[in-house]
Amino acid sequence: MQALGIVLLLISIGTVVGPVGAVVIMYRDNLAQLVVPPEINDIISGNSNLIPNSGSFSNQSGSSEEGQFILPVFVDAQVDNVSRTFSVTVDFTNSLGFNLTLKTLSAELQCVQHSYPLGTVETNGVIEIPANETTRITVSGSWTQDAENHFATDHSGANGLDVSLVNAMINVNDIVVTEPGPISIGYVPVV
Repeated sequence: MQALGIVLLLISIGTVVGPVGAVVIMYRDNLAQLVVPPEINDIISGNSNLIPNSGSFSNQSGSSEEGQFILPVFVDAQVDNVSRTFSVTVDFTNSLGFNLTLKTLSAELQCVQHSYPLGTVETNGVIEIPANETTRITVSGSWTQDAENHFATDHSGANGLDVSLVNAMINVNDIVVTEPGPISIGYVPVV
């Protein structure tokens, strides 16, 4: 009777371990595919049919065709020199066929020319972006005294400088994308 119990136990273990082991062997070169669907990897790499790649992006605030992604359009900016803080308001049009929930957006600002840290930016809470509508988004940030000193010494007489975002983290619909490398946001006037 014990021999039959041992045989049944081995069969039970084999029916669980066998398929799991086969899947692990199949994905041994990229174990992340076991938990991250290929569609998410396509979105991150820009090869998705759900979200067009950067070739389909538009900076224009006019009408768009269905499925095109409209980049934010600047609305307003407020600066408080005493507290070294700022807020930037943009209109973002979601022309995708589903609602988006921007839970967090945070990044560090960096001088492109000198790779010098300037400050931080982040959203103020959760922002719902309904499908096929335009939503106003405010991003707040702060800069440091060291950033002011850097601008005064290394960019003396300039009206602005090229800025990039580093260590960016965006959570949309609980899909978290991090980008440690620089993301250029272009020339930013500071005077």
